[in-house]
Amino acid sequence: MGVASAAMGAGGSLLGGVGSILGGISEASQDKYEARIAQQNANMAGRDADVALDQGDVAAQRAYQQGAQQLGAQRAQMAANGVTLNNGSALDVQNATAMTTGQNVAGIQYNADARAVDYRNQVVNFDNEAAADRKAASSAIFGGAMGAAGSLIGGASQFADKWDDMKDSGALEGAGSDGNGQSWDSWSQRYSNYAGGAG
Repeated sequence: MGVASAAMGAGGSLLGGVGSILGGISEASQDKYEARIAQQNANMAGRDADVALDQGDVAAQRAYQQGAQQLGAQRAQMAANGVTLNNGSALDVQNATAMTTGQNVAGIQYNADARAVDYRNQVVNFDNEAAADRKAASSAIFGGAMGAAGSLIGGASQFADKWDDMKDSGALEGAGSDGNGQSWDSWSQRYSNYAGGAG
Protein backbone atom coordinates (compact mmCIF):
# COMPACT_ATOMS: atom_id res chain seq x y z
CA MET A 1 0.00 0.00 0.00
CA GLY A 2 2.87 2.38 0.91
CA VAL A 3 4.65 1.65 -2.38
CA ALA A 4 1.46 2.32 -4.33
CA SER A 5 0.91 5.58 -2.46
CA ALA A 6 4.45 6.72 -3.20
CA ALA A 7 4.08 5.76 -6.84
CA MET A 8 0.77 7.63 -7.09
CA GLY A 9 2.43 10.70 -5.62
CA ALA A 10 5.23 10.49 -8.17
CA GLY A 11 2.67 10.04 -10.94
CA GLY A 12 0.78 13.10 -9.73
CA SER A 13 3.97 15.14 -9.88
CA LEU A 14 4.59 13.92 -13.40
CA LEU A 15 1.10 14.95 -14.45
CA GLY A 16 1.60 18.28 -12.74
CA GLY A 17 4.80 18.79 -14.71
CA VAL A 18 3.07 17.97 -17.97
CA GLY A 19 0.26 20.36 -17.03
CA SER A 20 2.77 23.15 -16.42
CA ILE A 21 4.34 22.64 -19.83
CA LEU A 22 0.97 22.52 -21.61
CA GLY A 23 -0.19 25.59 -19.72
CA GLY A 24 2.94 27.48 -20.75
CA ILE A 25 2.48 26.46 -24.38
CA SER A 26 -1.17 27.54 -24.35
CA GLU A 27 -0.37 30.90 -22.77
CA ALA A 28 2.51 31.47 -25.20
CA SER A 29 0.23 30.67 -28.13
CA GLN A 30 -2.28 33.28 -26.97
CA ASP A 31 0.47 35.86 -26.45
CA LYS A 32 1.85 35.21 -29.93
CA TYR A 33 -1.62 35.62 -31.42
CA GLU A 34 -2.07 38.94 -29.64
CA ALA A 35 1.38 40.02 -30.84
CA ARG A 36 0.37 39.30 -34.45
CA ILE A 37 -2.84 41.29 -34.03
CA ALA A 38 -0.95 44.23 -32.52
CA GLN A 39 1.59 44.14 -35.35
CA GLN A 40 -1.21 44.10 -37.92
CA ASN A 41 -2.77 47.10 -36.20
CA ALA A 42 0.59 48.89 -36.29
CA ASN A 43 0.93 48.23 -40.00
CA MET A 44 -2.61 49.44 -40.61
CA ALA A 45 -2.02 52.62 -38.60
CA GLY A 46 1.11 53.29 -40.64
CA ARG A 47 -0.87 52.98 -43.86
CA ASP A 48 -3.59 55.24 -42.45
CA ALA A 49 -0.95 57.89 -41.72
CA ASP A 50 0.22 57.80 -45.34
CA VAL A 51 -3.37 57.98 -46.57
CA ALA A 52 -4.09 60.98 -44.32
CA LEU A 53 -1.12 62.85 -45.81
CA ASP A 54 -2.12 61.96 -49.36
CA GLN A 55 -5.71 63.05 -48.76
CA GLY A 56 -4.44 66.29 -47.25
CA ASP A 57 -2.35 67.00 -50.34
CA VAL A 58 -5.29 66.38 -52.66
CA ALA A 59 -7.64 68.52 -50.59
CA ALA A 60 -5.08 71.33 -50.37
CA GLN A 61 -4.57 71.33 -54.13
CA ARG A 62 -8.33 71.44 -54.65
CA ALA A 63 -8.70 74.36 -52.25
CA TYR A 64 -5.89 76.23 -54.00
CA GLN A 65 -7.46 75.66 -57.40
CA GLN A 66 -10.85 76.82 -56.14
CA GLY A 67 -9.28 79.97 -54.69
CA ALA A 68 -7.45 80.66 -57.93
CA GLN A 69 -10.67 80.24 -59.90
CA GLN A 70 -12.50 82.59 -57.57
CA LEU A 71 -9.75 85.18 -57.87
CA GLY A 72 -9.77 84.88 -61.64
CA ALA A 73 -13.53 85.32 -61.78
CA GLN A 74 -13.29 88.42 -59.58
CA ARG A 75 -10.67 89.99 -61.80
CA ALA A 76 -12.63 89.22 -64.94
CA GLN A 77 -15.77 90.76 -63.46
CA MET A 78 -13.96 93.88 -62.32
CA ALA A 79 -12.19 94.29 -65.65
CA ALA A 80 -15.49 93.95 -67.48
CA ASN A 81 -16.85 96.78 -65.36
CA GLY A 82 -13.85 98.97 -66.13
CA VAL A 83 -12.42 98.75 -62.60
CA THR A 84 -8.70 99.24 -62.18
CA LEU A 85 -7.32 96.01 -60.68
CA ASN A 86 -4.04 97.18 -59.15
CA ASN A 87 -5.21 99.64 -56.52
CA GLY A 88 -8.02 100.66 -54.25
CA SER A 89 -10.84 98.38 -53.21
CA ALA A 90 -10.33 96.11 -56.19
CA LEU A 91 -6.86 95.23 -54.99
CA ASP A 92 -8.17 94.76 -51.43
CA VAL A 93 -10.74 92.26 -52.67
CA GLN A 94 -8.11 90.27 -54.55
CA ASN A 95 -5.77 90.25 -51.54
CA ALA A 96 -8.58 89.07 -49.28
CA THR A 97 -9.41 86.22 -51.65
CA ALA A 98 -5.76 85.20 -51.87
CA MET A 99 -5.39 85.31 -48.07
CA THR A 100 -8.53 83.21 -47.54
CA THR A 101 -7.28 80.68 -50.05
CA GLY A 102 -3.89 80.47 -48.31
CA GLN A 103 -5.57 79.98 -44.92
CA ASN A 104 -7.78 77.22 -46.28
CA VAL A 105 -4.82 75.41 -47.81
CA ALA A 106 -2.75 75.76 -44.63
CA GLY A 107 -5.64 74.53 -42.47
CA ILE A 108 -6.16 71.46 -44.63
CA GLN A 109 -2.46 70.58 -44.52
CA TYR A 110 -2.29 71.13 -40.75
CA ASN A 111 -5.26 68.83 -40.12
CA ALA A 112 -3.77 66.16 -42.39
CA ASP A 113 -0.45 66.36 -40.55
CA ALA A 114 -2.24 66.12 -37.19
CA ARG A 115 -4.09 62.98 -38.28
CA ALA A 116 -0.85 61.48 -39.56
CA VAL A 117 0.89 62.19 -36.25
CA ASP A 118 -1.96 60.51 -34.38
CA TYR A 119 -1.64 57.43 -36.57
CA ARG A 120 2.16 57.42 -36.11
CA ASN A 121 1.64 57.46 -32.35
CA GLN A 122 -0.67 54.48 -32.72
CA VAL A 123 2.06 52.69 -34.66
CA VAL A 124 4.46 53.19 -31.74
CA ASN A 125 1.89 51.99 -29.22
CA PHE A 126 0.98 48.90 -31.24
CA ASP A 127 4.65 48.10 -31.84
CA ASN A 128 5.29 48.29 -28.10
CA GLU A 129 2.26 46.10 -27.44
CA ALA A 130 3.46 43.51 -29.94
CA ALA A 131 6.93 43.49 -28.39
CA ALA A 132 5.45 43.03 -24.91
CA ASP A 133 3.27 40.14 -26.14
CA ARG A 134 6.26 38.42 -27.75
CA LYS A 135 8.22 38.79 -24.50
CA ALA A 136 5.27 37.40 -22.55
CA ALA A 137 5.15 34.40 -24.89
CA SER A 138 8.81 33.64 -24.21
CA SER A 139 8.26 34.05 -20.48
CA ALA A 140 5.26 31.69 -20.59
CA ILE A 141 7.32 28.94 -22.21
CA PHE A 142 10.14 29.43 -19.70
CA GLY A 143 7.69 29.57 -16.79
CA GLY A 144 5.99 26.36 -17.90
CA ALA A 145 9.32 24.58 -18.16
CA MET A 146 10.43 25.82 -14.75
CA GLY A 147 7.10 24.81 -13.22
CA ALA A 148 7.44 21.35 -14.71
CA ALA A 149 10.99 21.01 -13.42
CA GLY A 150 9.93 22.11 -9.94
CA SER A 151 7.01 19.68 -9.93
CA LEU A 152 9.15 16.76 -11.03
CA ILE A 153 11.96 17.51 -8.58
CA GLY A 154 9.46 18.00 -5.77
CA GLY A 155 7.75 14.73 -6.65
CA ALA A 156 11.04 12.87 -6.72
CA SER A 157 11.98 14.27 -3.34
CA GLN A 158 8.62 13.32 -1.80
CA PHE A 159 8.85 9.83 -3.30
CA ALA A 160 12.32 9.39 -1.83
CA ASP A 161 11.14 10.59 1.59
CA LYS A 162 8.21 8.18 1.59
CA TRP A 163 10.47 5.36 0.48
CA ASP A 164 12.93 6.12 3.25
CA ASP A 165 10.09 6.23 5.79
CA MET A 166 8.83 2.84 4.65
CA LYS A 167 12.34 1.44 4.78
CA ASP A 168 12.94 2.83 8.27
CA SER A 169 9.65 1.40 9.49
CA GLY A 170 10.52 -2.02 8.08
CA ALA A 171 7.64 -1.99 5.59
CA LEU A 172 9.98 -3.05 2.78
CA GLU A 173 11.76 -5.83 4.64
CA GLY A 174 11.05 -9.24 3.22
CA ALA A 175 8.91 -7.77 0.44
CA GLY A 176 10.72 -9.95 -2.08
CA SER A 177 11.83 -8.75 -5.47
CA ASP A 178 10.39 -6.86 -8.41
CA GLY A 179 10.32 -9.93 -10.65
CA ASN A 180 13.65 -9.12 -12.26
CA GLY A 181 15.80 -10.36 -9.44
CA GLN A 182 16.17 -6.88 -7.87
CA SER A 183 15.17 -6.58 -4.23
CA TRP A 184 13.10 -3.65 -3.02
CA ASP A 185 15.99 -2.70 -0.76
CA SER A 186 18.25 -2.44 -3.80
CA TRP A 187 15.75 -0.24 -5.68
CA SER A 188 15.21 1.85 -2.54
CA GLN A 189 18.92 2.60 -2.28
CA ARG A 190 19.17 3.47 -5.97
CA TYR A 191 16.19 5.81 -5.89
CA SER A 192 17.28 7.48 -2.70
CA ASN A 193 20.66 8.22 -4.25
CA TYR A 194 18.98 9.56 -7.41
CA ALA A 195 16.51 11.72 -5.52
CA GLY A 196 19.27 13.08 -3.36
CA GLY A 197 21.23 14.06 -6.47
CA ALA A 198 18.13 15.67 -8.07
CA GLY A 199 17.44 17.75 -4.99
